[in-house]
Amino acid sequence: MKKILTVVAVIALFFVGFGFIFGTHDVAKEDTKKTAEVKKAAAVKNSEKVKTIDVPTLFLHGYSGTKNSMGHMMDRLASNGDATRSLVVSVTPQGAVNVTGDWDKFAKNPLIQVLFEDNKSSLTNQTVWLQNVMLKLKSEYHIPSVNVVGHSMGGVDWTGYLEEVGNKPDFPTVKKFVAIGSPFNGLEIGKDGKTAYDLTETGPATKTERFANFMTNKKVIPTTLEVLNIAGDVEDGTKSDTSVSLASALSGKFIFDQVANYKELTFTGKQAQHSKLHENKDVDAAVSDFLWPSS
Repeated sequence: MKKILTVVAVIALFFVGFGFIFGTHDVAKEDTKKTAEVKKAAAVKNSEKVKTIDVPTLFLHGYSGTKNSMGHMMDRLASNGDATRSLVVSVTPQGAVNVTGDWDKFAKNPLIQVLFEDNKSSLTNQTVWLQNVMLKLKSEYHIPSVNVVGHSMGGVDWTGYLEEVGNKPDFPTVKKFVAIGSPFNGLEIGKDGKTAYDLTETGPATKTERFANFMTNKKVIPTTLEVLNIAGDVEDGTKSDTSVSLASALSGKFIFDQVANYKELTFTGKQAQHSKLHENKDVDAAVSDFLWPSS
């Protein structure tokens, strides 16, 4: 009887020990699982804290334009929460580039305003000045890529810049380009809406020297570029925004027919007048949707 009790006690101790070992193993396993879950949650939380770097957008006024020409649009885009006002880049008549403002590469969609002190200069000069601006942004601010917006002559200037620089590595890569009321093929407007520069299926019936040069050099434009071309028609019979004809503005389709994406929009009515295009909230929305579709 004593022997039997001893055997039973030994067996009981064995099972208790065995259970303790497995219980400890399960606890350790559960602790390991919880630790892994905590680490995973922390990693997710930390990843959410990592700031993204958005592509900045440069805004350029047109012929005789001022800081207000594109400034109001920039203010509205910033006030809507779509973007953040950033640097102001001013270029002297001698081509010197002066920058004011604080640069925060982590700002949401930074907006950079470009101003020409000589706002009535030639396309040749302004194309050079844009190169000076872009060189400075790349070398001193380490900005690798940009979007660009130009009103009127500003859109023509950016086209000249793109055809001059292309994909040269010393300059930021231009991702997206918005032209607003840009006279790619001159300023001829017909009272009845017809001119010798009207568009055909293959291009303008008559080509200005500027347009012909753009067509000759368009092969330099990066094929990765995305373009939004905005035109205005006040619907007074002239088929124009009172300064630029639809035919001239929309002739851009032939200059940018080799890029990754080309889109054109025509706005109509009183708010489609040349100087009101950059004050038109519907134009704001179109620009925002094109530049920042996920915002």
